[in-house]
Amino acid sequence: MCGNLPFKDNEKGGTAVEFALVAPLLMMFLLGIIVFGWSMNAMSSVRYALEETSRALQLKKSLSQNEIEALVRDHVSQLGLQNITVSLTIDPPDGGFKMAHVTATYNFVVDLPLINQYPVSYNASITVPMTAP
Repeated sequence: MCGNLPFKDNEKGGTAVEFALVAPLLMMFLLGIIVFGWSMNAMSSVRYALEETSRALQLKKSLSQNEIEALVRDHVSQLGLQNITVSLTIDPPDGGFKMAHVTATYNFVVDLPLINQYPVSYNASITVPMTAP
């Protein structure tokens, strides 16, 4: 009975079926690359904002932690980044210099369809010398 089927040797549509099986995996892979690239760009932008803010701290030593956090948020505001915390620690003067440590923490959640959420926490720290007053 199987030998009399008219579509037994017909291979039309086989490529479409193979593509339908492979396409979701390919799309998830490409989306993963895009999300990973965006998160790396965000991390680099947070680091750059922290470096710029540290330079501003060297020039104006009276900046408070709130002002420093506002400067970092201003630098990354165009990217729409949230969940950035900035801390400032200044060491006591030693040999005429004191060191300022500016640290930023950025929390990011990788959320791909059909995959569990994956939280990523990025920490960047910059240490800059300041002359003691």
